[in-house]
Amino acid sequence: MRRVNLIDILLILILIFSAYSFIIKEEAVYVQVDEYYFTGSQIYKATNSMNYLDSKGFLYETWVRGYWWSDYLAFEETGYVIDAGQGSFTMLLQNGEVVEIGGRMSYKEQIGASEIRLIIKTKSTVNYRMYSNAYEGLEGFISGVDDAASFLEKFQIDDIAITGSISFDQDVEASMVLDETINDELRKGMYFVKSIDVTSQENGFKIEFEQASLSEMEMLDDILMEHGIDIGEIFSSDLNVFIRTATEIGELDKYWIKEYIAENLSALIDPDENSIHIRL
Repeated sequence: MRRVNLIDILLILILIFSAYSFIIKEEAVYVQVDEYYFTGSQIYKATNSMNYLDSKGFLYETWVRGYWWSDYLAFEETGYVIDAGQGSFTMLLQNGEVVEIGGRMSYKEQIGASEIRLIIKTKSTVNYRMYSNAYEGLEGFISGVDDAASFLEKFQIDDIAITGSISFDQDVEASMVLDETINDELRKGMYFVKSIDVTSQENGFKIEFEQASLSEMEMLDDILMEHGIDIGEIFSSDLNVFIRTATEIGELDKYWIKEYIAENLSALIDPDENSIHIRL
């Protein structure tokens, strides 16, 4: 019998190491990244990651440590990014304040960041186009969007975000002052909303929103009622809907989701598979 020598042992170790590296590499593809960390000098990487997450509809919060440029006092807050550009971003704080944040050496923004952490709150997203429709009041609108997404409950729906507009009739005179007052109240009261804009028109109101959390849309009724505005029948534009799930959606589930929409929801949701996007 041939004896095992040093070269044979080295070859065996190389093969074992190669196989282990391959397995680790394959596993890494499926590891869910729940947090991204950047230094202030990596501001461009940070904003690129924000834009990527926004385009896929992922829900995340942002923690920032840095300083105020006005007086160099320390800044450390967690908030929601409502706009990200190249090298700076706008963040809504939990108290309703909006601040502009740049990198460590930035001076045009209010805050110079030394550390930035993106905390991702959902595992997967399903994005589709929901057709325009009429609804009986705000409650009917919210229920309509929620019911259409209910087939995804098996993946533990964590949040539903919508982009589009709604309009409703109202006997009111167009007023920029009223619009600004309502928009300011909405911006302070609604947190997980990229943007929301109320415009009074000759015969009613139009409300445009971007990635607005459906659960937070409920406060529209209360805020508008304080100004004597009662939302009646609503007409909704086509909606870009993001379903955010707490459970990661598998590869095989992607085919089931598209098939289910085509067979059961084609009257409400665009069944074209190219308009349905699932991000794992």
